[in-house]
Amino acid sequence: MRMLYGAVMALFFAASSPAQAKAGWESVGTTKGVKVERKTVENSDLFAFRGEGIFDVPIGLLVSVLKNPYITAEWVDLMMEHTVVREVAPDTNLIYEAYGLPWPISNRDYVMTEAMGYDAEAKVFTINYESVTDPAKPESPDFVRAMAYRTYWRLEQRGPSKTFVEVEVLTDPKGSLPAWLINLIQKDWPWKTIDGLVTRAKKGDISPDERIAAW
Repeated sequence: MRMLYGAVMALFFAASSPAQAKAGWESVGTTKGVKVERKTVENSDLFAFRGEGIFDVPIGLLVSVLKNPYITAEWVDLMMEHTVVREVAPDTNLIYEAYGLPWPISNRDYVMTEAMGYDAEAKVFTINYESVTDPAKPESPDFVRAMAYRTYWRLEQRGPSKTFVEVEVLTDPKGSLPAWLINLIQKDWPWKTIDGLVTRAKKGDISPDERIAAW
């Protein structure tokens, strides 16, 4: 099973590299300025989804919203809770997230590493999320423990007040949900979450990220 998982992830990451960013992706549609695409994953009935768009919001504000754990549940689609369990390394945290799904589907939760990257030369900020197991957050009978194979944010400064935003997500909610229902729920997550991020950044109560401000 571990070998199969490794093979699937290697293929997914290779197809998501900058040189082949569009390889294998097919359009789902565009909503609120976010172009959504999906991609089949070998040996799985689940789709990977991605969304992207250019928005009139400074990158520093968007990064501040992404990094603030106290407001994450305000803007991420379906999220009930986001908690930083502990710092693992500089710019890397262990986090816990819980999601409320439509009745009668059971709620899901995740334990993940959150790794942030700053590229001042390219003016790019990234966050990678991947599921892990940790005794600090054992499974709860109130949630189905889901698996995040990859959630990836990339923000690129395109001007003083313009930012290119993209997110990719490949998760398995586990449990007994059929693949068609999982895909139906997840296909709207990229545009709803990017729209939530942009809307929250425009609220006016957030200061730009200090490291981004130096770019």
